[in-house]
Amino acid sequence: MTDAPRASQDGSDAASLPRAPLDAYVARQAIFDRRLNVIGYELLYRDSHENRARFDDVTQASAQTMLNAFVEIGLDNLVGNVPVFVNMSADFLLGNYPIPLPPDRTVIEVLENVPITPALIDSLRDLRARGFRIALDDFVLTEETRPLLSVAQIVKVNVLDVPRDQIAAQFAELKPFGVTLLAEKISTHDEHVFLRNLGFYYFQGYFLEMPQITRTSRMPHDRAKLLRLLAKLYDQRLDLRSIEGLVAAEIGLGVRLLKLANSSATARGVQIGSLQQAMSRLGVQQVAALIVLILASGFDDKPLELTRHVLIRARMCELLAREATIPPDEMFTAGLLSLLDAVLDRPLTEIIDQLPLSTLVREALAGGASRPARIVDTARHQNRGALASLAGTGFSAQSVFMAWYEGVRWADDIIRRM
Repeated sequence: MTDAPRASQDGSDAASLPRAPLDAYVARQAIFDRRLNVIGYELLYRDSHENRARFDDVTQASAQTMLNAFVEIGLDNLVGNVPVFVNMSADFLLGNYPIPLPPDRTVIEVLENVPITPALIDSLRDLRARGFRIALDDFVLTEETRPLLSVAQIVKVNVLDVPRDQIAAQFAELKPFGVTLLAEKISTHDEHVFLRNLGFYYFQGYFLEMPQITRTSRMPHDRAKLLRLLAKLYDQRLDLRSIEGLVAAEIGLGVRLLKLANSSATARGVQIGSLQQAMSRLGVQQVAALIVLILASGFDDKPLELTRHVLIRARMCELLAREATIPPDEMFTAGLLSLLDAVLDRPLTEIIDQLPLSTLVREALAGGASRPARIVDTARHQNRGALASLAGTGFSAQSVFMAWYEGVRWADDIIRRM
């Protein structure tokens, strides 16, 4: 009854809307203490499997690294339970862009080329008061850089191709400031022994570990939708349900909000089962911060019709779940995610294994004879016009048609408001 996407022979939606792979990369490099225990990882920008950073815009590179590590891959998946060291551009350090990262897991690295101003020192002091730790990258003490030592806890000293007497002089000069000294870019065993005997406390470099690259599939984004949604988040006339609909229309944002809300960095001990719960947990400020981060990192415009199909299916699943006395917000989320194979051109089972989903949502997406799975299948059959398949779903033809009709009406209303 609608111009639904054509299904593949295995029952997924991926064949209907083929997509080139959308890959997200990030590299991590371990930082060790004097006993060679890993005390953290530095996150490094990558845009391919090639193990080097190539970028023209440092702000975009910072945003992409944070987004890939904290949302696309997930902090625990990437580094376990240790902190991460993240290079920040001046735009992030000065508050021009929000930093939606957990302070207790994040060490902010101030790059050596960031202009040092009173405004920077004040902003770093504020970040430290919020719980972030501050590290100075490739630091060399001068009269200009001295004020940074009043706000930093960790100082990274570049030892690559630096004479040992000069390294010893730097160490002696910095030790009275009470900061933790980290030797970076260590390239040989002898160098490591020398630095440890000198008194450095943390160590990093190719001799100890090469950067390790992790790749995952990322979600596409629509620039226009994100910009309009960002403006509407602060519209006092919109309730949470209206905002949820607008977020659901931007598929990649909805998936990322679920990941962010479920990450141990943001929500400890409580599993988030639906997009509604994720937004309630994060709040408008955190949602807005994530949108800004996505906009700063780059995005991809995608067809509006795919958004329409996703919204129709999500709304249908919600309405049918109410009739079946199954939590409707979780079934809305299941419907929203059930077209991810079409978005990413990958098997749905492979995708959902990477997402922090509730048991009910997983059951709904796994297929089979369970009631949640049959609700998703009912929405699939109706969207595709496979009316003969509706007989075994357990819902009357009238219920399915009314849920579909309301889904179309609701989806079109959401798209008009986008």
